[in-house]
Amino acid sequence: MEAPVDILLVDDNPNNLLALEALLSDIGAHFVKARSGVDALKCLLEQDFALIILDIQMPDMDGFETAAMIRGRERSRRIPIIFLTAFNRSDTQVHRGYALGAVDFLFKPIVPEILRSKVAVFADLYRKTEEVRRQAEQLRAAERQAAERRLAVAELEARAQVLAEADRRKDEFMAVMAHELRNPLTPIAIALETLRRAQPGTLQLERARQAMERQVQHLVRLVDGLLEASRYTAGTIELRHQPLDVAAVIQQAAQMSQPLLSARQHRLDVQLPEARLELVADPDRVAQMLVNLFNNAARCTDPGGTVTLAVERDGDELEFRVRDNGRGIRPEVLPRIFELFVHNDRARDRAEGGFAVGLAMVKRLAELHGGSVAAHSRGEGQGSEFVIRLPVRAGAPVTAAAPPREVVAPDLSRHILIVDDNPDIRATLADQLELLGHRVEVAESGHEGLERIRTAHPELALIDISLPGLDGYRVAQILQSEPDVRTRLIAMTGYGQPEDRRRSLEAGFMAHLVKPIDLDDLFRLLAT
Repeated sequence: MEAPVDILLVDDNPNNLLALEALLSDIGAHFVKARSGVDALKCLLEQDFALIILDIQMPDMDGFETAAMIRGRERSRRIPIIFLTAFNRSDTQVHRGYALGAVDFLFKPIVPEILRSKVAVFADLYRKTEEVRRQAEQLRAAERQAAERRLAVAELEARAQVLAEADRRKDEFMAVMAHELRNPLTPIAIALETLRRAQPGTLQLERARQAMERQVQHLVRLVDGLLEASRYTAGTIELRHQPLDVAAVIQQAAQMSQPLLSARQHRLDVQLPEARLELVADPDRVAQMLVNLFNNAARCTDPGGTVTLAVERDGDELEFRVRDNGRGIRPEVLPRIFELFVHNDRARDRAEGGFAVGLAMVKRLAELHGGSVAAHSRGEGQGSEFVIRLPVRAGAPVTAAAPPREVVAPDLSRHILIVDDNPDIRATLADQLELLGHRVEVAESGHEGLERIRTAHPELALIDISLPGLDGYRVAQILQSEPDVRTRLIAMTGYGQPEDRRRSLEAGFMAHLVKPIDLDDLFRLLAT
C-alpha cells in the first residue's frame, strides 16, 4: 500500500472543504483544511505538502495573494498549486494564476473525475520524488560509509605497517644487543682463566687485568646506551641549563670520541671563530650530541678519513656542522635517519657496533634545547653532514653548575653492612672495602639486613633496592620508625631515573648509587 501524502485544502467555505475531502477520499491522501490564506500560511510553517488546492475568492487575503506569499518562501515555493474558482473565467485571471506558479486552473462546478485524476498525478509525482530523494540520501550515506571504511582500512594498514616496522627494528635491535653484549664477555671469560693460571706479577696477569677493565667499561657504556634508549622512548630526559664555554664542551666531546677516531685513524678538524662562543645549555648533553655525531662519522668513514666540526653564530642561534668524507647516506634512509634503531647500512653498522640510538638522541636533545638537527648527503660515497642549531639562550631556567668531581679516598675505617641478594656483588664489594681498611658485614635479604643493623649498629648500610620479599624501600621505611637506629643508609640499584632517586630519599636513604657502582662516588660518601 502506498504511503499517504499530505494535501492542503484552502477555502473559506467549510462545506466546500468537506466536499473536496469527500471527492478525493480514495486517492490515499491525508488532508489538512484551512479556511483562509492566513491559516494556510500557518499550516505551511509547520509541515510540507504534496499539493495545495486553493480557492481564489476568499475574504481578507484572496487566493492570488496567498499564492504570492507561498511562492515568496523558499520552503514552499516549489509546492504545486491548483486554483479553484466559480467566478470570472477571463483569460486575464487564468494568466495571473499561472504567473503565480499554478500548475492547473479548475472552474466550479468541478468535475470529480478530472479533479481526482489531476490530484492523483501530483500525489504520485510527490511519492516518486520523495522516493528518489530518500534513495539519494541513502546513496550518499552509503558513499560516506564506504569512504569512512576506506579511510579506516587505510589507517589500519598504515598502523600495521608502522607496527611491523617497529617489530622488525625491535628484532634487529635485540640481535645487535645480543651481539654487542656477547663480544666483551669473551675476553672477560678468557682473562678470568688467565687469572687462575698465571703467576702473580707476570705480564700475562697484567694484560688480563687490563683487558677485563676495558671490557667492563665497554659493558657499562652499552648499558648506558640502553638506558638512553629507554629515556628516549619514555620521554624522561632532563636538562641542566647553565652558561658554558662552547670551546670547552667541544674539547670534552673530542676527548671522549678520540679512542674511536684514533682506532680508525681519522683526523678531527675543529673550526672555531676567534671570538669566544658562549651558550646557555646543558653542557653534558651538548657534549653528548657532538660525541654521537663524531662517533657516527667515525663509523661511517673508511679508515684514514677526516671529520670536520665547524661552529659559527647565526643570529640568536649557534650552528654546529659535523662533516665527514665517508660512505654517505642512502636516499631512502635519509628521511628516517633520526628514527630510533634505524641503520644506514645494517650489515656494516652491526659489524662496527652500536644500537642505532645515537642520532635519535641527538634529535631529541636538540629539540629539548629548543633547537633542531638536520642531515644532508648527496648519496652513497658522497659523505654526510649533520647540522645542529641551538638557541644561544635557551628558555629553561639556569641550574648551578655541578662542582668538578674529584677522587676521594677514605682515610678512616668504618663499620659497613652490605645487603644484597647477589652473592658476587656482596663478595666483590666487601673485598674492595676490606682492602681499604673497613670492617664489613654482609646480609643476603631485607630481614637479615634489619637484624644486623639492629644488633651490630653499623655506621653505614649499603642496601640493594630490589631485594626479594622485603625490598630496600621497605627496609629503610621500617628503620626510619626506629629512633634508636643511627645507621646511615645508601641505596644501591640498577634504576637511576629521577623518580627512583626521589623514592630513595623519601624512603630514608641518604644517597642513591646506580649499579655498576662508581667507586669514586662511594669513596666520597664514605669520607663524609
